[in-house]
Amino acid sequence: MKQLSALIKAHPFLFSYLGVYALLQIGLIYHSGLRFAIPLLFLFFIPFLIIYSFLSRWSFSISSFELKIKNLDKYLFFLALLIVLIHFGWLGKIPFIDAWNASKLSEANIIRKSSSSGLPKWLHYASTWTIRALLPTTALFFLSKRKMSWFIFSVGLGCFYGIALLQKSLIFWIGFPVILYYLFNRKWWHGLLSTSIMIGLFLVAIFANNPQLHGGEHDLSPPQLEKKDRANMVSEGVFNRIFIIPGKTMSMWFTHVPKDKPFLYGRDFGLYARLIDQKAVDYNLELYAFFYPEYAKQGIKGSVNTAHFMRSYANFGWWGLPISAILLASFFGFLNNIYRKTNPNLAFSLQIFPLLLLSSGSLLTLLFSGGWGLILVLIMLSPSKDNLYV
Repeated sequence: MKQLSALIKAHPFLFSYLGVYALLQIGLIYHSGLRFAIPLLFLFFIPFLIIYSFLSRWSFSISSFELKIKNLDKYLFFLALLIVLIHFGWLGKIPFIDAWNASKLSEANIIRKSSSSGLPKWLHYASTWTIRALLPTTALFFLSKRKMSWFIFSVGLGCFYGIALLQKSLIFWIGFPVILYYLFNRKWWHGLLSTSIMIGLFLVAIFANNPQLHGGEHDLSPPQLEKKDRANMVSEGVFNRIFIIPGKTMSMWFTHVPKDKPFLYGRDFGLYARLIDQKAVDYNLELYAFFYPEYAKQGIKGSVNTAHFMRSYANFGWWGLPISAILLASFFGFLNNIYRKTNPNLAFSLQIFPLLLLSSGSLLTLLFSGGWGLILVLIMLSPSKDNLYV
């Protein structure tokens, strides 16, 4: 048991990812049996483990990256606050209030999408990096240095921002790191309180996004759906979203590519598509009509994000899976260095949620436009081996 514990501590990202992969298999096997699970095992998972075993001992120095700027955490917080104010100033409203007062689910969906769809590109990226990187990182920097007032300001701003934009996942971006950091430092009651607050805010966001839960109408439901009480609707929705939908979505990608949509061979990368004089393609959007035809007939547009390795599959077929295995194993080797040579509890706590999102997002997207890369930069800029704990 001690050996297993030591192994997990030495390779926390690997073991966390094993949980993500296992979770994906539940929905995949539930929806399509072993038809796709077995090829995925031999073409991605086993190569990933083999490559990782060779790269896990790779080491490099990050001390040269340290940037000793006094009150850097405060500067980052005020930058985040400025971006939040610009965002709401641009919108001229708080979407949460409008969605809560909406009488139909279709209206609430339009309001939720409008919180980000009409933004200029620079503000869209700034908003994403703020909630996914700046605020979580500054919150833990403040917490690790026992600057409790600043910590509360950071967490409060992050939670308010996520709730106001009707984005349930944004609550986890700010909440997960705090909870894990408390638990790693054996602050059990603080961790329990933080968990309760995060769950409470998540439920508030669900109710705001779904007017039918507080007197409104679910006008997007296919007619054959049965009516259920509010508790069942929420609990079943959360259960399916966690345990079934990620794997089921993978199965449907395998089913429709290349049967209904051809392999892309790089055309989903905007720069490459322009170089070969073709239009960039986004299967996250184009496959929605195949997955949810009832909603598509009503004119509803959405995305069907899927596990990180499926983008490689959509481009290069089964050969894309070992390519994805190489990329992920190399990246985890890099993360191990960050973990070992900085404050390990802080480094892991900040990266657990983007790691979990590998179940529904591309690694490159999470890194460059999703905020994970900025988190890594900020961790490396902080003094290494400070051993700052609560």
